[in-house]
Amino acid sequence: MNRPGRILLGTASNSGSGLCGRVRRAHRSGLVRVLNLLVRTAHPASAIYIAALLIVLVLTGCGRDAERESSFRALRDPPQGFRQAVPGMTISLPEDLGPHPQYRLEWWYLTANLRSADDKKFGVQWTLFRNGLRPGPYEEKEPGWRRNELWLAHAALSRPEDHRFASRSARGGTGQAGVTAQSFEAWIDNWQLDSRPRGVWKLSVAAEDFSYRLQIQPSPIPVLHGEHGFSAKSASGGGSMYFSFPLQAIDGEVVIDGERFTVRGQGWFDREWSSQYLMADQQGWDWMALHLEDGRHLMLFRVRGAEDFYSGTLVATDGSARSLGADEFSLQPVEYRDSRLGEVPVVWRLKVPSAELDLEIRSWPGDYWNPGALRYWEGPVAVSGSHTGEGYLEMTGYGG
Repeated sequence: MNRPGRILLGTASNSGSGLCGRVRRAHRSGLVRVLNLLVRTAHPASAIYIAALLIVLVLTGCGRDAERESSFRALRDPPQGFRQAVPGMTISLPEDLGPHPQYRLEWWYLTANLRSADDKKFGVQWTLFRNGLRPGPYEEKEPGWRRNELWLAHAALSRPEDHRFASRSARGGTGQAGVTAQSFEAWIDNWQLDSRPRGVWKLSVAAEDFSYRLQIQPSPIPVLHGEHGFSAKSASGGGSMYFSFPLQAIDGEVVIDGERFTVRGQGWFDREWSSQYLMADQQGWDWMALHLEDGRHLMLFRVRGAEDFYSGTLVATDGSARSLGADEFSLQPVEYRDSRLGEVPVVWRLKVPSAELDLEIRSWPGDYWNPGALRYWEGPVAVSGSHTGEGYLEMTGYGG
């Protein structure tokens, strides 16, 4: 889709040496702040403008170290002028499908468990992140290069023993990435999730060695986590506004190494925003969304810290949801795997006595690390025990 004022930018090398390394050192020395000032003030036809813009473009393309530092800082740092999610806030739809520039960090996240006609299994993840560099709302009306916010997207396609990953990044103000609530659309370059007639969504992603085009039917009833949508991440503070849609039906095609597969399945969509997710002592989280064969869904997480924090939501077959406190379920790792980035828990035991659930959650065989800023594990799981099912497991803070 062509959007007014959209500026299309190339992606530079992410090498840690050579030009990228020199530009990162320039960023630390403060030179890039001067270059950005030149970009904003010099005449567009001048040599100074062009030179400054080119160097800043390279920085954007090769700044993975800076992105990693910024991402972890955004999770733990105090709000520092940004608005913070707190108990008592509520969710408003469809407005909250759109961006929240008053907050520092937010994401639009989708996973799907898919099967082909010949019963091959696939997992799909697509996430769009927005990282505010200063609190909004932003006053600039004309499109242009901005330092107000950064956008980052992750796309992955998984099979047993095979995990493909790609990413995109963009500055705010160019139209290269963004989200609208009415009607819902989230995009970065030509990666796009948008709403169609009759409440259907469409996801289109194309990377170098994989792609997928999926038609998605979200549940008509949103799931509000925690206290009316405020999801605490610790007993002493920190949290986010958080709601989800179980994805009832998904069909389309995936392409991997040029081979096409028609697929069907189910999935999960998360919408979350805040300015301080974690407290200083917390190292990361273990999160899962599960789909049981009886039609129920579960979202559960453990935030690891000086004292681990647990929370969850159980979604009934009619779409109604109830929160699960730490005293209502147990979630424990029971088996670990030596991955390329160290040991990670890949088999979990979950008990929810009030729902008569005693489950084993097992990661598919393989290595499901997503590299880059805020490196994390993201992969499909199989569910067995008192009930069978499938879902996704996300883990952060492992692997050094």
